Amino acid sequence: MDKDAIWTTILQLQYGADKEDIVCNKNDNQIIHDGNLTLELAMLSTIGNRPEQQDSLGYILKKEQGIVVICDGMGGHEGGQLASTMAKNIFLDVFQQESAYINPVNNMMECAIRADEEVGRLADGEGKLLHAGSTLVAICIKDEELYWCSVGDSRAYLYRDGEFVQFTQDQNYRTVLDEQLTAGLITREEYQNEKERGEALISYIGIGNLSLIDYSLSAIKLKKDDKIVVMSDGLYKLVKNEEIARIVENFSNINEAIQALEVKAKRNAQKNSISRDNMTIGLIRIK
Repeated sequence: MDKDAIWTTILQLQYGADKEDIVCNKNDNQIIHDGNLTLELAMLSTIGNRPEQQDSLGYILKKEQGIVVICDGMGGHEGGQLASTMAKNIFLDVFQQESAYINPVNNMMECAIRADEEVGRLADGEGKLLHAGSTLVAICIKDEELYWCSVGDSRAYLYRDGEFVQFTQDQNYRTVLDEQLTAGLITREEYQNEKERGEALISYIGIGNLSLIDYSLSAIKLKKDDKIVVMSDGLYKLVKNEEIARIVENFSNINEAIQALEVKAKRNAQKNSISRDNMTIGLIRIK
């Protein structure tokens, strides 16, 4: 058994992985289609041009509720994959229990804090800390209402009646700059000078003493044919929001939609000579 298979087996034993707990293995792309009484789900992951898959995806669907989680790992050859898989599995372990859906936001936030602590303790075989990390976006749907929790810059959007709106907030330096510019605390020139560092994360799983968590203060009431798009940065850094929205609108079949998004990302990368990052997409249609 190779090293990646060993790590995967350890994590499965520790967190009880099963058929609903999908682990992104190093060299595997995945396409998933599932659903329950209230929603239809399609998910896709691709390794891109990277040597390993550090994104991790997972979901649990019960009769009328469920959770979808995407994590984007950081931290070298071993650390990123382990961090994203661990964070994702902590969420799935908790939300296997029916009681987790009674107060989903509090439970998602507690999962994020626990994941931050455990990822921060990840070490190699010699006990040396891996200094690994992961972004996280988790959405929970219950009683036709949407709740979320995110850390870092993985995103979630709602598509409804021609409008495509990001409801998570990126936790990076660009967000800080935008807020400072709007408040008049910095000039436009200062903003432009600092913008190149805008992608630097100010919060992520594994940072230690996690304090910045984006979460839903109130639920979004869902309607028939709403679509929710969840993604790691490997999609939106290659495909503009307008292009994503156009594809989500034009493809009624959500399996075809996520594959069209993959094709668009690949073409944009080739056109602009960009090396592709790992990419993970989840698309949900409300029935």
